Amino acid sequence: MIPYSIDFNALSKKIRNMGFSKILLQLPEGMQIYAQEIADMLDDFEVLIYANPCYGACDVETYEGMLTVQFGHSRIPNINYPENVIFVESFSSASFENVLDSFARSTSCRKIGIVASIQHVKAIETAKRFLEDRGFMVRVGRGDSRITYPGQVLGCNFSAAREVGDVDCFVFLGTGEFHGLGVKIATGKDVYVLDPYSDRITEIDTDKFIRQRYAAIARARDAEKFGIILSTKIGQRRWKLAKMVAKEIEISGRRAYFIMTNNIVPERFYYKVDAYVNTACPRITYDDFSRFNKVVLTPMEALMAIGKRSMENLPFDEIVEVD
Repeated sequence: MIPYSIDFNALSKKIRNMGFSKILLQLPEGMQIYAQEIADMLDDFEVLIYANPCYGACDVETYEGMLTVQFGHSRIPNINYPENVIFVESFSSASFENVLDSFARSTSCRKIGIVASIQHVKAIETAKRFLEDRGFMVRVGRGDSRITYPGQVLGCNFSAAREVGDVDCFVFLGTGEFHGLGVKIATGKDVYVLDPYSDRITEIDTDKFIRQRYAAIARARDAEKFGIILSTKIGQRRWKLAKMVAKEIEISGRRAYFIMTNNIVPERFYYKVDAYVNTACPRITYDDFSRFNKVVLTPMEALMAIGKRSMENLPFDEIVEVD
């Protein structure tokens, strides 16, 4: 059974009204196990299941004559998508009541910011009322032009958290620590991950992450050749940023090479460079760095390594706009 709230009747009607008979299902890794069930619910159409990874609404695959139906993500407002793609926002029905109650009883925070991943953004308003009813002051940020819903954070954008302002801490509604890590570095505030499935509260600790990033920068200080990774994915094209970093590298007397790809597989990067600069999805730098045969940096970390940016206040790599 698909554990998300999806109106397949409305979806089928929308596809028919758009005039498509063939559809491509594009699913994030966590939903791939439901691919056949989803295909069965759409058996009025010729359905193709896309087996390649899908990293978000920044990563859309389209083909002439068929409609790409991407599940689990919201449209990124500042991206100009092709006409033959639609997004099905798959919201979780999991309840946060128990974990919110535990948090409210144990926290010393009085002013709280709330953020969530797309699967749980519908729970933000309920969580806000829950905490306010218990005397807390709660704030939810709107976010920039890359954000669809107030309080929503992406793995590459934490603007909804940054604009909240003066709070004692943040709660992140969701699972895993990556988004919470980004919120803490972006805001400097304590962050607690509230997991509705395990009812577990996790306080985010950035010490190990920051040590790893500064160690990567230190390893790249003597680099002479940099490979700058460019993505062709519609929501990851930061080519202007890549050119700016390349220019600074060249000014510093070093050499920069552009490496363009659609799907980054670190084990296939055999280039004779001393370091890579990743301008594609930030999670590649943070999660997959150990799979590269050379050190991999964010654009701002690269500027730190060549002495063009202060080593203080390590920034979390975020995508604000694309080319």
